[in-house]
Amino acid sequence: MAVTIKDVAKKAGVNASTVSRVIKDSSEISEKTKTKVRKAMQDLGYSRNAAAQILASGKTNTIGVIFPPVVDKSSQPFFMKILTSINETARESQISVAIATGHTQEELKKQVSLLYSEKRVDGFIILYAGKSDSVREYLLSNGIPFVLVGTPTDRQNEITHIDNDNKLLGREAVRHLAELNHKNIAFVTDTTEGEVFEERYQGFMEEMSRRGLTRTFVKFDKNFKIVRETALVVMDDILALKVMEKLTEQGFSVPDDISVVTYNNSVFGTIIHPFLTTFDINVGRLGATAVEKFLALLDEKTDYHEKTVIPFEFILRESMKARE
Repeated sequence: MAVTIKDVAKKAGVNASTVSRVIKDSSEISEKTKTKVRKAMQDLGYSRNAAAQILASGKTNTIGVIFPPVVDKSSQPFFMKILTSINETARESQISVAIATGHTQEELKKQVSLLYSEKRVDGFIILYAGKSDSVREYLLSNGIPFVLVGTPTDRQNEITHIDNDNKLLGREAVRHLAELNHKNIAFVTDTTEGEVFEERYQGFMEEMSRRGLTRTFVKFDKNFKIVRETALVVMDDILALKVMEKLTEQGFSVPDDISVVTYNNSVFGTIIHPFLTTFDINVGRLGATAVEKFLALLDEKTDYHEKTVIPFEFILRESMKARE
């Protein structure tokens, strides 16, 4: 038979109402009494009914994590790494995680709406930013708490968000290459969508212009080709491996002929030689901070929203060298 609040109260020598207030961590109960009651709960193996807890507090103690509506999420290490961090941080706070995913905006919005309307989550962490979409508009219009990983292109003052300084990441890549005497540098990407691309490319362009260097934009596709560039700034580690494969096919050697600098410091950066020179964007801290900010937002119920910038680290490996 399940242990009840009355059983705990009897063992601790207090009233059932006192046990209830201890469970809610009421400031009216002394620490001595709380310790006694919690020991009785532990000795008896008391576990509070989850449904009763939701009814009493109005909280599910579950965060919904919204993935972007793309098909190949599993091929992108960023998502698995940040989900691991979110899950570990949530567990430390005795919070559960629910996943919301879909191949289209319509599917995703339907799942998000269902999770919240059925009181299965207290709010959400969104793992993509950029332009406003139907999911974000639904959350904003209904006053549903959420935190964004990335930088939204609009309504920034209404959204708590966590990101790196992507413009600075673009500039820093150029700086490191320029200090090694590279003057012809290309920015290589397989996408021109999203705020991460826009900000990194903007930072790249600004630093190239400031230094008076020759800059090139290269879209990676089946016709990818390098002409006179001595260094490449590549959008992410996975793409960098594809780029280096193409360079090898075209008779170029990395880093002897062409240096490569990239982003994200995924596990793939040290699988084959040359190991990738990359920027570690601290994905673990992005995920942990998203949980911390969400819980603060939930507790404080404030209309004030902020941006938190997570620092990055330059990781020098084998794919970059000085130009003679």
